[in-house]
Formats: sequence, C-alpha cells, structure tokens
Amino acid sequence: MSRLRHALGRVFQLLLAAVYRERAVVPLERLGTHYGGWWCSPGMLGPRQVALCAGAGEDVSFDVALNAKFGMRVLCVDPTPRAISHVAGLLDAAATGSSYAVEGGSERYVLEGFDPGRFDAIPAALWGQDGSLRLYAPQDPAHVSHSALNLQHTTEHIDVPARRMSTLLAERGIDRLALLKLDIEGAEYAVLDEMLDGGVRPAQVLVEFDELHLPLSPLAVLRVGRRVRRLRAAGYALVATERANFVFARLAALAEPA
Repeated sequence: MSRLRHALGRVFQLLLAAVYRERAVVPLERLGTHYGGWWCSPGMLGPRQVALCAGAGEDVSFDVALNAKFGMRVLCVDPTPRAISHVAGLLDAAATGSSYAVEGGSERYVLEGFDPGRFDAIPAALWGQDGSLRLYAPQDPAHVSHSALNLQHTTEHIDVPARRMSTLLAERGIDRLALLKLDIEGAEYAVLDEMLDGGVRPAQVLVEFDELHLPLSPLAVLRVGRRVRRLRAAGYALVATERANFVFARLAALAEPA
C-alpha cells in the first residue's frame, strides 16, 4: 500500500508541475545540501531581510545559507525535540567557531559568514491558529519529522505549542517577509490558508506539499491544486519544482525596494 501511495504521489507531482509551472522568469539558485536544499531566487534576497523557515529537522543547511551568504535574519521554527537539540548544537558550534555535522553525518555546515545573532530558533509549530497542536511520530524512529495530518498513520504523538504566522511576526515586530519556507509534514495547507487570508505576502514561498509523497487519498491532488491556484491568484508564479518541493515567486516584489 505504501508503494502504491508513493507512486500515486509521484503522478500528482508531475501533473501539477505540468499544469501550473511557468517558464523560469527569475534566475534561480539552489542553496543547501542535496537533502535539505531548495531552489530560490537569489535576486530577491539580501541583508536586513527576514526569512521564516518552518521545519528544521536535522538539516538546516538552506536556512544557514540564507543567513551566511545573504546576511538575512532567519526565524527557524520547529517544535520537535530532536530538531530543537540539533539547532541548539549548531548555534553553540557557531558561537565557539567549531564545525557542526549535518544530520550527525560526515557533511559539515558551511558557517563562514554565519551570524548566530541573526538566527532565531523558535520551538513551536507553525499552524493556522494559536494554541496547541498534536503531532504524530514517523513510523521509522530514526526519522525526525512529525505530522499534524498523521501522514504515516501512527499512534505515538507529542503535543506542542502552535502559532499562526501573523502571531510570530507581530511578536517580533516584523511586517515583511522576503521568504517563507514550509517543510511541515502536511501543516502547510492550514499555514498557507492563514497566510493568504491574512494578507501576508512573502516575496518567495517555498513549500513542500507532503501529500505528494504519501497521499492520504486521491483527493490530495485537489488539496494541493487548490493552494497552488490560491497562490497564483495572489500574484505568485510557480517558478520551480523539485519532487514535492514547489517554489513560488511574487513577481511584483522584484520592483519593491529591499
């Protein structure tokens, strides 16, 4: 059954990319490791800008690159215990000038230019409302990510604090985002809906639609398609896809001052 769900998800990935992806209208660059990296538009990034990156796990190489290479402030949001521990270890290593391993393996973070003072670790879940959220553990205990939608049909869970994007930004006096990254195991639907309903408009939105890995039902393609259409209606172009990772750019932001 799992193999069938993976195959169905791959069909959905290809279908959605074929229908909605536009020709590259902005230069793109891939930042981070093979596993944790993302495509993005570097021309829409720069110093004094803010990125909100939800979903850290044990590979924040993309988040680190935004900080180190582009001088950005990064809000790194993840409530899971192993992710919290990993990011804390990274910040300790950076503060002491030590190296630090990605996912505890042989690959090391590139910390040249990295400023821990511009990297805010936030131990909460990004969600569509404030309060508490139940996250279900993965089937493989070696894996880190937990899911609000219980994509892997497990019973073990944790309850974590949850925040809306608008709440997190208001608490920190932030009124504009250059980039939003969502790798949050199914919670992206609620977060995108809250973002669009609330008028928050990051210049770039990078989202992993996790149901394109393990669809809960054939209706997954409709759930993802609805959010893609809402983003397009809000002025975003789908400029890149990589498996279930979809990259959207708000082209009007190119003309806005940094």
